[in-house]
Amino acid sequence: MTRGAIGFLLHPGESPGAVAAAEDAARRCGYRTWTTILRPVEDVAEHAEGTELLVTVGGDGTFLFGSRLAAPRNIPVLGINRGRLGFLTDMELAALPAAIEAFAAGRTGAERRSMLSAGIEGDDEAGAVGDRAGRPLLALNDVAIRSPEVALVRLRIEADRELLGEFDADGVVVASATGSTGYALSAGGPPIDPRVRAITVVPLAPHAVITRPIVLPEVTVVEVTVEHGRVFVAADGQHRARLGAGGRVRIGPGPELTVVRGADSPSFLRQLRDKLRFGLPLKPEEREGGQRP
Repeated sequence: MTRGAIGFLLHPGESPGAVAAAEDAARRCGYRTWTTILRPVEDVAEHAEGTELLVTVGGDGTFLFGSRLAAPRNIPVLGINRGRLGFLTDMELAALPAAIEAFAAGRTGAERRSMLSAGIEGDDEAGAVGDRAGRPLLALNDVAIRSPEVALVRLRIEADRELLGEFDADGVVVASATGSTGYALSAGGPPIDPRVRAITVVPLAPHAVITRPIVLPEVTVVEVTVEHGRVFVAADGQHRARLGAGGRVRIGPGPELTVVRGADSPSFLRQLRDKLRFGLPLKPEEREGGQRP
């Protein structure tokens, strides 16, 4: 069987030798390999044709970055955790060679993850739509629009051209189901299983008695207009633009990402319990001879 390539995108703090065993495993399975550390954008573009898997080695930030590069090129991504929390990357480096062999044998699973695409109008820094080249911004987790100062802004938010609300707040986060356990969760949004085709809109510290996050279908186009104040726009935590009154961000469905998962990868609910202690008591019950408080 003729196979393509497996690429390894490493965090700048990693040594190329960290994936030597995984590269050997890939070559034994008939794959070509390539590795990138310093020029990931250029290297992924150069090697995209024929690459069957991109392995990211780092924290969740490295996985998010690799996902934004891989998804438009239909390259599946496998995340290896070398960071602290590792909510998106549930596999450790020692397990990578075996994971490569399982991928080659068709024993790994795959999950579809929705991404967000954001176009920007009225960028104070560039005067362009999207990034500096005019392309929409991509985000696997979220697009955050918020005041850079300790000051309220007024945002008009529409969903599929229907008014969702006008909010005096610090800003708003529009998150995918994958990103619902990140910034959106810390701002009071609900955790959403990434298999659910949904997004969530979470106002940040709204100056209102009754304001709650809302969950919408993932095909919804959310348009945020700055009516008063100044904001910055960040896609997956990366600052991309500054907007004043009249600036607008249009957020809609982006490309789909395929995430490769191993047979032992934890479920979403298990990750909530293990990583975020969701649903666990503050003080565990004493079981052997102890009394419940």
